[in-house]
Amino acid sequence: MDLKKVCGDIKKRDIVLYGDQDEIELFLDTYYDLLNIHTVITEFKEEYILQPYIRWNIKVELFDEIKLSEEQLVVICSSYRFGLLKRYLDYSGKKEYKDYISQELVEHLVYHKKLMVCMGTQLMQQVCLFLKRHQKLIEQYSIIYYPEDGLMEAYCNRLVEYVHACRCCDVYIRSSCEKERFPLKIPGRKVLNENCKIITVADYCFGGYYPQIIKDRNRVNDYLMRERIRLDMDYETLAFSRTDKEILKLCQKQTSVNNIVEILMDVNFYSQETVNKYFSHELELFRQQERTADIKLSDFIYNQKQKYLCYNLNEWTEPVISYISNAVVKMLNVPPMYINEEEGRKLLEESIGSELPIYPSVQKALGLEEMVGNKKYKVVTYTKIEYMELEKYLNFITNYLYKAIDIMEFTGMNERLKEN
Repeated sequence: MDLKKVCGDIKKRDIVLYGDQDEIELFLDTYYDLLNIHTVITEFKEEYILQPYIRWNIKVELFDEIKLSEEQLVVICSSYRFGLLKRYLDYSGKKEYKDYISQELVEHLVYHKKLMVCMGTQLMQQVCLFLKRHQKLIEQYSIIYYPEDGLMEAYCNRLVEYVHACRCCDVYIRSSCEKERFPLKIPGRKVLNENCKIITVADYCFGGYYPQIIKDRNRVNDYLMRERIRLDMDYETLAFSRTDKEILKLCQKQTSVNNIVEILMDVNFYSQETVNKYFSHELELFRQQERTADIKLSDFIYNQKQKYLCYNLNEWTEPVISYISNAVVKMLNVPPMYINEEEGRKLLEESIGSELPIYPSVQKALGLEEMVGNKKYKVVTYTKIEYMELEKYLNFITNYLYKAIDIMEFTGMNERLKEN
């Protein structure tokens, strides 16, 4: 669908904003001087009384008391209520695209850019961070990213808005993966433009550096989060995606914290054979899964395995994101991008969760000692962000899992785990 033909010249229409105050204010800061913004409508009397947009000289009107004309275009400024507000407009007789659009489509119309929609997991979010730094690309494309979990979770359901944007896009880029909780919502050709270019990026959990991690969904962390209010404890939750099985086994044997850390810090904890076998198994699994992807990762991982490539199972480091980003722009016939390695690292570190520790025995087996031997790992909890040396981090995780085991025993959850 050619949105410009359906919607008309956005600069010649009276714009009405409808949504959430923080997003409306951001929209005004961005487009106030570019568009004829007529008014804001709301379904809340408090917002009508307060008139919060006085500094832009824009009045708030109640939705039920205003009659929208054909000359006006409503822009929905709400990431989490788009579907609901769309339904209100539909009930009042307004037509999608002709009478109202998402704020995400405005840049596409104002600057006459092509529209790129990206959807997927953490990897796709990281790639979008890099693509938005590519000057040549953003001169041609308006880039929208939709997180896969944001399309599925009830509290942040953006599925309606996502489909609304997909119908208009010229390029559609998605993660090519099969996660346990979030099956990808992939639009078919009936939704996408006939000439829309589709690019799939290989995106799977890769645990080659983390043989200690449990990959199933029976996570000890789940039980700690679920049952935390039952015990009197200073609760902090790590943003782990999985549980460390080696620490868990040693905790279940009542091994002391100091002894657990000493055992795991041994450079011979995992044998060379075990690490290489596990890495090869993970890489082969990745190869099998990425067969239908347009942009593949397995060969790059194999050739660069002595670099620090993964922050955790789902978030990747600068070399990987640069590689994928340049593969994307090459497929779009755009000149390659270059982001300074240090700049790229800082850009990614701001957005990632906790890093998973690479055991010294894994470092030794894969030749990563020089790269990560003295590394401090990012640790994210509900209360703070810290960077910890490996020994301190393992101590932190061990204490955390001991708390989880206490809760599992207290609630009887450990017996249920045995049954499963």
